[in-house]
Amino acid sequence: MPESTAPRSVVAEIIETMRKLAGPHPGFRPVHAKGIVCSGTFRGAPQARDVSRAAHLQGPPVPTVIRFANASGNPEIHDGLANVRSLAVKFQLPDGKNADILANSVEGFPVRTPEEFLEFLRAQLSDRVTGQPTPDAVPRFLGNHPAARAFIERLMQKPVPASYGQASYHGEHAFRFNSADTTSRFGRYHWVPQAGEAYLSPDDASKRNENFLREELENRLRTAPVVFRLTLQLAAAGDPTDDVTALWPADRTVVELGRLEVTGISPTSAADERRLVFDPTNLTDGIDLSADPLPLARSSAYSISYDHRSKGG
Repeated sequence: MPESTAPRSVVAEIIETMRKLAGPHPGFRPVHAKGIVCSGTFRGAPQARDVSRAAHLQGPPVPTVIRFANASGNPEIHDGLANVRSLAVKFQLPDGKNADILANSVEGFPVRTPEEFLEFLRAQLSDRVTGQPTPDAVPRFLGNHPAARAFIERLMQKPVPASYGQASYHGEHAFRFNSADTTSRFGRYHWVPQAGEAYLSPDDASKRNENFLREELENRLRTAPVVFRLTLQLAAAGDPTDDVTALWPADRTVVELGRLEVTGISPTSAADERRLVFDPTNLTDGIDLSADPLPLARSSAYSISYDHRSKGG
């Protein structure tokens, strides 16, 4: 696996800044701290084999571990606050290894590089003297970074899902997909909920129980699996594959990759929270990284974060 081009000091500073923003929560992730671990099954669609030779896209059922989460680093955050939600899926492959897909409820990402991400996080820190956020820091950053401003605008269009099972989730990064006949093309993942999308305003969501997303998911799973379609948006010539802030036009070809059935919440969900790592660079034969600098930086950050929480830090 190639190493991140971002200096380790930058990655370490990102984690430290995330922890400052979230507050002290020993044993939890610095972001996406409030999560639910589930189990399920994925079946690749017939056309997926034309896109990639990856084992989990060939058709037979593949066991999966799924984690829904809030983006905040506070594990006690109210489910009604406007924020990014995530869906991470770990495919347990026949050879005993696994592969991961990470996706968020908002397309794209605010920044293109680890250094810009650190700058964005620091803009959100409170002033050391007043203990309050610096009033113009975030607006100034957004004014200088149009992609970050556009990301926030997309978030506010769908601020709170009514259900983890009724949100679409989008892979931020492009990957190269290689088929058995050596055809190669770039694409981005999208998870589409079978139940359709449903979102709440922050005002309506704030009136619900602080853990309503977990309770709603538990109730939903008592009657039937929660189902998502996995699709792949293929890049056309000239579409940037190394810039996570650049969305591709909606008219790009979309290929059906398969169907995910979330069947239940893991009985060891709380323990799984500490040990599980979902990593965008955890790939398998048939899928490769692009030149995007963020996945490798994320992988390095997750390694540091895992060490922290495994030690209760």
